[in-house]
Amino acid sequence: MAKRLIFFAFTLFAILTINSINFTGCSSDSPVAPRETVRFSQDILPIFANNCSFPGCHNPTDKQAGIDLTSWGSIMLNGSTFGAEIVPYNAKWSHVMQHINRVDTNISPFSEPLMPQMLVPYTNGQPLQRNLIELIANWINQGARDDYSQVAFSNITRKAFITNQASDYVAVVNLDNNHLIRLIDVGGRNNQTAPLDAPHVIITDNQGRYFYVSLIAEGYIEKYDAATYEKVGRMFAGLSPAHIVISNDGSRGWFTNFDATLTEKNIKEFDTQTMTITQTIFEFRMNKPHGLRLTHNGALLLGATQGSEFIYVIRTSDNEIENVVPVDISVPPNGNGTANFVPYQVAVTPDDRYAYVTCVKSNDVRIFDIQTKAFIQNIAVGLNPLANEISPDGRWCYVPNRNSNSVTVIDVQSRTVVKTISNIGAQPHKIDFTDDGHYAYVTCESTSGTFVHHPPVGSSRPGTTCVIDVWGGHNKIKDIEMASFPAGISITPGKGN
Repeated sequence: MAKRLIFFAFTLFAILTINSINFTGCSSDSPVAPRETVRFSQDILPIFANNCSFPGCHNPTDKQAGIDLTSWGSIMLNGSTFGAEIVPYNAKWSHVMQHINRVDTNISPFSEPLMPQMLVPYTNGQPLQRNLIELIANWINQGARDDYSQVAFSNITRKAFITNQASDYVAVVNLDNNHLIRLIDVGGRNNQTAPLDAPHVIITDNQGRYFYVSLIAEGYIEKYDAATYEKVGRMFAGLSPAHIVISNDGSRGWFTNFDATLTEKNIKEFDTQTMTITQTIFEFRMNKPHGLRLTHNGALLLGATQGSEFIYVIRTSDNEIENVVPVDISVPPNGNGTANFVPYQVAVTPDDRYAYVTCVKSNDVRIFDIQTKAFIQNIAVGLNPLANEISPDGRWCYVPNRNSNSVTVIDVQSRTVVKTISNIGAQPHKIDFTDDGHYAYVTCESTSGTFVHHPPVGSSRPGTTCVIDVWGGHNKIKDIEMASFPAGISITPGKGN
């Protein structure tokens, strides 16, 4: 496991070159917080210079860990070997803060190694003073702006939205450089004083204009502008809203209520414009529905019930249930289930002929013929397969195996496993592909196990999302760190669901 050696150093001469910055990808997209404005050149750069202007560290020549701290552009736009060092508007989850902060976990979690490190005769390795740490935190929380009030990466269009379930954020990843660029605070309760709202699943509409987040603990669904990250709608959805799908035209949505108490055994339709529930789809055996998927033509809705172990086939024209099919012949017809299969998620081939259903307990993927309404084949995968996905060209089905820390690659044409990608990360959860199918992104819950770049000190654990090069032989190429418990993911541009 690679360790990150950050020495916070750079050459003093770089201060004179501060104006030669590449402003690509910048704009002033959010108001400065109502506090005294912190200036980069005036307030922040001198802190780095006075504590880190040493040979062999973070200057343009040496760039330890790929970090050049000599200008706003090199810090904010280039980041490091491991991705972004600073997340605008969020000091708590900015990697820089986690390494220099040893005074207060309310400012940020602590990560190893402590910076600046001891580098005789330049520094004794003592932590920065609290007032300096707070000044840097204020600058980041105000947007980590440059001297012209620009905020990095405000106008990007190629992005991934990832729910961070144990910290009540949606992470925004820039697909052009795989850097974490924003953390959007979601949910209706204060995550400092109230229980977590737990953003679980996220879906972007096919137009790439809005994204929707299920708050599985709070019981709400929220709607956000995908460009500005502004909350534009919110509705009470009932107990444990889980998976969401959106119609091709973006006007309608459906979601499951994964309710362990079995009080709400239904799937609900809602109007995306008014954010109101318009219809409830109920059937007495619909126990613990979670996975949900529309066919690409929008005609059918396929739902998987973990409790009763059925696949529901629902007509979207009138929300009528066409078929209820058990995932195995041993599943009883009364809806009690066996707990031997536990279907979790559904992925549909581009021709709308087959659905690939992950079963958590039987550790396999079961292929459902949508036309004949019958299961036709089981494919063994890893332990506890969760939210699978089929590539846009229909060639590959990627399956995240939560308890094997791996991804199974199924060739859809031959219906055989062609590769198991190991060491994906801790507890892989969900997968999405870029629109061209070149890359797959895998969220990793990271609730236990080791971490790639930043060993945490204490209970605050960063999560990771890994990047797989599909065209390059299904090989993992990068880990992206973010806040706690990455779960749902939706990539835009590209088709939702």
